[in-house]
Amino acid sequence: MKDFDYSVVKHYKFYGFVKKVFGPIFKKVYKLKFKGLENVPTDPNQKYIVAVNHTCAFDPVFVSIPKNVPPLHFMAKIELFKNPIAGWVIKHLYGFPVRRGKGDNSAIEYGEKIIEEGHVMAICPEGKRIKDKDGVPQKAKSGVAVIAKATNASVLPVAVCCNGAIKAGKQVTISYGKLISLSDMGLDKEELAPSDIKKAANMVMDNILALWEAERNAD
Repeated sequence: MKDFDYSVVKHYKFYGFVKKVFGPIFKKVYKLKFKGLENVPTDPNQKYIVAVNHTCAFDPVFVSIPKNVPPLHFMAKIELFKNPIAGWVIKHLYGFPVRRGKGDNSAIEYGEKIIEEGHVMAICPEGKRIKDKDGVPQKAKSGVAVIAKATNASVLPVAVCCNGAIKAGKQVTISYGKLISLSDMGLDKEELAPSDIKKAANMVMDNILALWEAERNAD
């Protein structure tokens, strides 16, 4: 795999093409249903991170399909980039590699650059795909809070919900919650302890879980 260039955030026309052509296909194949789209910020100056539970490889794709959702730059495990074809596709869909479990500063700093330059980053707070067969959101790692604090960005919680494992032909609901501000997360203080960061990350995950449970209880 050619080394990823973390020094600059690039624009790819391929993303727009895929969203326009394959978005409708994904909607039909996975019977996608979208709720809470009015919560997606419309102010271009609003800095925010999209936080979504990690149910399958298509989570960032599902979340980004609606027209009013901007391109989402997302972390993907570095192993996916070892295949040159898959790596090219992921990169041109605004994915960037991260070494999981190793405190990858390059990926974290690139995420900060994305937001500082006015783009939107998507992150799965759980850090890896969940294995719970019912898709129940799990505990969050600290990354979402670390990046939010570093960039003064709010967080938009999003829940991907399906009755059981996500498969073609089953209905998948994407529920967008209300924006969580820096002060809501307790990250507007100058001095923060590790426990404050963890508490903020857990708050984000609690919001995602609440959206997920509301959708499951509505079935």
